[in-house]
Amino acid sequence: MCRMLSASVAGIMLASPMAPLHATDKPAAQASEPVAEKRVVTSHVLTMAKGVKLPYSATVGTLQLKDKQGKPGASLFYVAYTVAPKAAERRPVTFFYNGGPGSSSIWLHMASFAPVRVPVDVGKQGGAMPRLAPNPDSLLDSTDMVFLDAVGTGYSRALDPQDSKHYWGNDQDAAAFMQAIRRYVEINNRWLSPKYLFGESYGTTRSAMLSYKLIDSGMPVDGVILMSSILNFAQRAPGLDRMDINYLPSYAATAWYHGKVDRGTGLDAHVARARQFAQGAYAAALAKGQDIGAEERESVIAQMASLTGLSPDYLRQADLHVPPDRFRKELLRDRSAVTGGFDTRFIGSEGDNAADTAQSDPADDAISGAIIANFSAYLAHDLGYASDGDYVVNTPALFPVWDWSHMPPGGPRQNAMANVAIDLGAAMRRAPRMRVLSLSGYYDLSTPFFATEFDLAHLYLPTELRPNLVSRHYASGHMLYLDGKTFTDVTRDVRGFIEAKLD
Repeated sequence: MCRMLSASVAGIMLASPMAPLHATDKPAAQASEPVAEKRVVTSHVLTMAKGVKLPYSATVGTLQLKDKQGKPGASLFYVAYTVAPKAAERRPVTFFYNGGPGSSSIWLHMASFAPVRVPVDVGKQGGAMPRLAPNPDSLLDSTDMVFLDAVGTGYSRALDPQDSKHYWGNDQDAAAFMQAIRRYVEINNRWLSPKYLFGESYGTTRSAMLSYKLIDSGMPVDGVILMSSILNFAQRAPGLDRMDINYLPSYAATAWYHGKVDRGTGLDAHVARARQFAQGAYAAALAKGQDIGAEERESVIAQMASLTGLSPDYLRQADLHVPPDRFRKELLRDRSAVTGGFDTRFIGSEGDNAADTAQSDPADDAISGAIIANFSAYLAHDLGYASDGDYVVNTPALFPVWDWSHMPPGGPRQNAMANVAIDLGAAMRRAPRMRVLSLSGYYDLSTPFFATEFDLAHLYLPTELRPNLVSRHYASGHMLYLDGKTFTDVTRDVRGFIEAKLD
């Protein structure tokens, strides 16, 4: 899961979980020192949806990372689920991680494709806390899975707490994950296994950089799965209009869901009109700035109101620019309600209904407690893993000191506002058999789907490689696995992607 954090870097708003497992407000630098590389293995059996019993091993452990001098510098915590291969079978292995930066992998681990799952459902708000249960729809029948925690999150630690900052940056983080994945492959002899990267939110940023780094190091990557992507931070620079354009189709979808616009033509048709308007008349109006004529401005306001459910008067006052936290507060103001940010289908209430912006995210509040509580019990009781330190769900301390610069393939160095779509495009060109699957939700205001569409349209792929890029959209939020139907659809699409073979 993720929650909005205000970055000190050019006002960027990113996704990162905030809820603690034990003591999240404690900086990672104060956490207990890591143990030497170790593993705990347990055996289990999962009954799949079609009744097939699938024996598997769960491995909990740490991977040693070395510093620039070749000395141990950190240990990276992971949980792996593996199935013994049949004769001559090369089972794929998929590496999963959440984003932040500063988030552990608890959200993907506990709510999506692992052999166990906390069945949190957006359609079932309220009631008793859901309990961890076997996941008959797990991807384990198609791929082995490894869930990785970034240094400073989970049980991943720098040996010297003062060295944590050496892992807290775009390139530093990608280098650490590259080393961890190579180490896992080495100690488990997975060199010939098809390899996939699965990142969510900032995890997609990581995957774009990591895919190129792994390929450049001589390790093939068969596929990259991007869930709720953020690939180009430059779009979010203050004073630019691109994010206004990117948000509008998500606003339209949200208004449709909550009945604030005409629902007669259906969600997809409404979103299609919003796409066309955002990239056309709206983009043209924003480009003119204060020079726009009164007649054109009123025409744009009328179209925008019909798509987003916001009143023409409000749009005039906002001068056509509506940041997401203002939209979330304004859309349902007549109901004294605020929508979620990570998933705008969620609604909640706040004490000050006259405030300009939303102060909370009901989507986050609805699921964090259930996932965190279940994970704590599962790790100790089912997987038999104990540690003297805290499992850090989120590390707020790293955000203000994160190094946002980036060196893309071939340069030049980006001092801030990294555009890692450059890395992803370079990886696809360098490894023509690598495929990419993009997964986006209509109701996600953290990483709006229209921004992802823009970025993926600018990978500069030759015509023959474009079929290697596939995009899927769902009537869901940031965490696509949080409602039953969407989870089924996403699982089907991811399984099909992993099982597919290039000619």
